[in-house]
Amino acid sequence: MDILNITPLLSLAVGVLLLVFVLFRKSGLGRDKRLRYILATLVFYFAFVSFDYYTTLSESGSNWYFGISYMFHHLVGFVFYYFIALLIKLPVAFKKWLLIVIGLTLLRWFFFYPLFEHENIDTFFASLQTSGYDEWLFVEYLLVTLLNIFFFFLAFYRFRKAPMALVLTRDERLKYKWAKLILIALVILQLGMFINLSVNGYTLDTYQISMKFESLLIAIFFFIFAYSIMHFPVFAFSGDFEDLPEETKNKYAKSSLKDSSELFAQISTLVREEQLYLDFDLKLNTLSEKLGSSIHHVSQAINQNSGMSFPDFINGFRIEEAKKRLLMPKPDTIFAISLDVGFNSKAAFYTAFKKVTSLTPTEFKKASKR
Repeated sequence: MDILNITPLLSLAVGVLLLVFVLFRKSGLGRDKRLRYILATLVFYFAFVSFDYYTTLSESGSNWYFGISYMFHHLVGFVFYYFIALLIKLPVAFKKWLLIVIGLTLLRWFFFYPLFEHENIDTFFASLQTSGYDEWLFVEYLLVTLLNIFFFFLAFYRFRKAPMALVLTRDERLKYKWAKLILIALVILQLGMFINLSVNGYTLDTYQISMKFESLLIAIFFFIFAYSIMHFPVFAFSGDFEDLPEETKNKYAKSSLKDSSELFAQISTLVREEQLYLDFDLKLNTLSEKLGSSIHHVSQAINQNSGMSFPDFINGFRIEEAKKRLLMPKPDTIFAISLDVGFNSKAAFYTAFKKVTSLTPTEFKKASKR
């Protein structure tokens, strides 16, 4: 038996172990349980694909469910991007995208309905050659692959550009770099699959070869990515004390910071009087150094007394400053104001402004003139 035929089986074993690791490891990913469940969903899909590939390639692989994992292939890009968006605290219009995903899923299932009658891969490809359906399947595969490439690349771009609440340690930087490398590697893998299919066409031989190598590569990529992400603190993105691993949080919760209100008052005074919020790259480390207190104590004081994460707390000062500038007799442009008060993009300013005031900057200006 060709040793490559069992690579999907090895990938399945890695996927099962990885699923257990993601679901049952207590620390990592912070308090937002959606992150853990969505990462588990991605790992489960990858394990299911490996199982599908193994049964299809095996000598006894005459099963009615061969290739069924491809019916969900278009979901990978959407789900992966949603995971990254949650990780870096990026707002997502979930309901809108959910309707789009459901519509696309139903459309694809309707497209594949005529192919459900085949019980193994040999009869499937034999019928494609005689029915002329192979051209449509070829185009459909290319479109779905391009869709996944787009979302993988967008996830990488958002992840790379996401602001952080603190300066990373050497170990944290290493895990962050690994996560970025795997993200771009997934984009390259999808591009490679796209180019391979474009050049060689959708045939039984190319499909079988891709099943052998793709499952192995995805196993390696997902293992490194999941391990890196699970050990990379979400706290670095959110600055939220509650996102710390339990052992770290318990350590600081029982520490010398018995009453955080006094430290919070010092933080608020420092940020306001020195206008630290005007620095778009302001980090917890800066406040920690100026106050002579630990990063975790500063975060704990902010979370417990304001009910907000560090970025939201700082954005509150920025929005108050922006409101003053928007109401000046001859205000600068909204984009200029957003940069002046400490935001590094207009989009981030709009998101934060609406979160604080429930209005856009333009709506706020109009409402103030009434």
